[in-house]
Amino acid sequence: MKQVVALLGLATWIASTPTVAIAAAPAASTVGVVDTERVSGEYKAMQILNEQFLAFQQQQDAQIVRRQKSRMLFDHEQREYLDRSAPTAAPTAERDKLLAEFEKLSDDRSKRLLDLGQRKDRSVEEEQEYQKLDQIYKQRTQELAALQTDVQKAIRAKSDEFMRIITESFEAAVKAVAEEKKLSMALRKEMVLYGGTDITEDVIRKLNQAPLPHISSEAGAPGPLPAASQPAQRSKPAEMGKQGAAAAE
Repeated sequence: MKQVVALLGLATWIASTPTVAIAAAPAASTVGVVDTERVSGEYKAMQILNEQFLAFQQQQDAQIVRRQKSRMLFDHEQREYLDRSAPTAAPTAERDKLLAEFEKLSDDRSKRLLDLGQRKDRSVEEEQEYQKLDQIYKQRTQELAALQTDVQKAIRAKSDEFMRIITESFEAAVKAVAEEKKLSMALRKEMVLYGGTDITEDVIRKLNQAPLPHISSEAGAPGPLPAASQPAQRSKPAEMGKQGAAAAE
């Protein structure tokens, strides 16, 4: 993932440059060439954006992991689990213990659902328990699929935002340097077979001297599950697991 945003951003600019025809090209002194790979490695803001993009992606992926670990919890249980497992929640021994209990309860219910589903002679009570667990499983599966779609959209939107920032900054720097040096055009270095004025150093200097580009907050990130109208009471996962699914709500 390192430098993925930067490289994609430069690719947008590179794709718009014409193919070089040496015979028809202007005099070498009027053509600038830029080593885009070197720019990718030395443009400081590009590295910052890459790090922020990776952090954003990890944050979105963590949402999916948290939902997976709590997929067999009932609504009020999952709300508490998500609240207590949020990145902003203060880590404590009590919190870690409670989260572990919730995760075990979810895992136990998954196993119980599988066990009941394989039985052909379920009792009335077991059938009720099975239907309840199956309902929550189907509900959570739909929610998880929707979240994964939202996360993918958020990551794509953030990637597009970063690519736009990089591309606009890069194009502005190249244009400014080309105008200062009275160049008629600037091309990617790999496209030029011979000649041209290498302006890579000047472009990198121009980029790094400019203020860091503005980066929006976590726009486009999917939000948490809808909160309950009233604060959820502290659950006791271990006790609820013993009572069985029928008495869980």
